[in-house]
Amino acid sequence: MKRRYLFLLIVFGGLTIFGCEEESKDNELVMEGIVAKVDAREVFIYEEELEGETMILSEEEVISKSLQASYFGFDKEISGIEVGDKVKVWYDAMDTSLPGSGHGTKIEVIDK
Repeated sequence: MKRRYLFLLIVFGGLTIFGCEEESKDNELVMEGIVAKVDAREVFIYEEELEGETMILSEEEVISKSLQASYFGFDKEISGIEVGDKVKVWYDAMDTSLPGSGHGTKIEVIDK
């Protein structure tokens, strides 16, 4: 009987660990999206939910269309990122506001 409980504990524990959101090695979460706004230390990105061609939307259009979007603040200045770039952002904290707001730790251009 104890072996059965131990087996179930191991199975559910494994599912919990491997069934989470995409994470990097340092337990940071990742979001991919299109840049709608970029400042020295902040970027506003949205997850593209529109079919067909990639549409470059402004910050106001993203908010008015209620697309999944987030602001990410960084400790260092952002360089090489422009509005319309497709990026990947690693972050370690996110609030649940709409749009979301998080602390970014790394940003990388996927597609210009």
